[in-house]
Amino acid sequence: MRWKGPSIRLRLTLWYTAVLLIILGVFSLGVYMFTRSRLEAMARNRLDSGYSMVESVLKRAMGDIYDIMHLSDTSLFQLSRKGKLVFRSKAWQEAHLPARRHIGSAAKGTLKPYEEVRLSGVRLFMLKRGKIPQYGYELVYAEDYTAVKDSLRTLRTILLAGIPFALFLSLIGGYLLTRRTLSPVKVLTQKARQITAESLSERLPVSNPNDEIGRLAVVFNDTLSRLEESFDRLRRFTADASHELRTPLTSIRSVGEVAVQGPVNSESCREAISSMLEETERLTRLVDNLLTLSRGDSGQTKLDFEQTDLVPLVKKITDEMSVLAEEKKQVVSVEGQSSLMAVVDSETIRQAVMNVLHNAIRYTQTGGRITILLDTTDDRQAVIDIIDNGPGIPEAERSKVFERFYRIDKSRSRIEGGAGLGLAIAQWAVQVNKGKIAFCDKDLPGSCCRITLPLR
Repeated sequence: MRWKGPSIRLRLTLWYTAVLLIILGVFSLGVYMFTRSRLEAMARNRLDSGYSMVESVLKRAMGDIYDIMHLSDTSLFQLSRKGKLVFRSKAWQEAHLPARRHIGSAAKGTLKPYEEVRLSGVRLFMLKRGKIPQYGYELVYAEDYTAVKDSLRTLRTILLAGIPFALFLSLIGGYLLTRRTLSPVKVLTQKARQITAESLSERLPVSNPNDEIGRLAVVFNDTLSRLEESFDRLRRFTADASHELRTPLTSIRSVGEVAVQGPVNSESCREAISSMLEETERLTRLVDNLLTLSRGDSGQTKLDFEQTDLVPLVKKITDEMSVLAEEKKQVVSVEGQSSLMAVVDSETIRQAVMNVLHNAIRYTQTGGRITILLDTTDDRQAVIDIIDNGPGIPEAERSKVFERFYRIDKSRSRIEGGAGLGLAIAQWAVQVNKGKIAFCDKDLPGSCCRITLPLR
């Protein structure tokens, strides 16, 4: 069984606790070190001040120890000369500090200016020693260091004891914080689990569109909107395709049933077979168009991009479509530049221009005129304008005509209006060539379909 890692809530809680403990540890260590430095510096200053005071009094008294008697009650110090104790203050004796010989040797090279002495493991004293050479004295001054050590010990205990408490609070706070932070995710998860293909119209709740979770919900809602639109198009496409396929099949079946039930002779059979072949041809064209769109949607169409002169390509298409135009006594002309090079797949562009031109011939009245204008734009784009003087396309319908199975005039028969796939195929063909296709405005009656392709 594959091990599932810890949840995001647990990981965030642990990270929050770890970071908080690190911050608390660094802060506590900083507070302790700063307090220790300040307290020790203050104690050292008091020690140096007391030593200097006794030294100054002795020097002013020219070494007469009677002048320092008044300091005996409050100051801890002793004087010795040539290794013999000369004087110990009353405060020194009451503190039970040892005599100089228990503190260290005064021999040359072993004299330490500062020393610590602990009495009975409880009281701690800091000693400063030095010499007054002009009078031959050795002075040792002491300062009670116990309060400083006790304060530091108490501070250290408080800081260490606060860490487990802080750990407990950080775990509880981190859990509650992550729970509150991730609660919208839980709501989104529950709602997303309820959305199916039948309920794509529903959306995820967005509590705050400005935070990360809100923006994620907005992105999911946009995705759901696109999926809903795609599903709707797929449903319409499936329904329309089924309907379009059923019509010629029903027609073929009806013709066959009528032919079977009627008198059997060569003329009736020929007529029935002719009608069935026409419907079969129409059905074949529809299936071919559907396959073209299906391959385009799945990206299976093989494209061969190469430099192509659009002028002879368009003229060749015009020649092929001239038969349809002549049936309606229409005039189709190609105007504009004599050469127009573009890097395209010639087969798909040929199909796009042919479908648009076929659409123009179909909807332009008898005796009408269709002009294909080839030109370039200032931003290096090749333009193919297919202009007719037919009834035109209403502005509200111009974007819809490229939808599959869409017909402006729903009353027109499929024989007259086709299946509504020609412009959809033209749009796909132009887009795979990195171009654009749209119906643009023009002052004269009729319509103008513009195909724009990148030059070279």
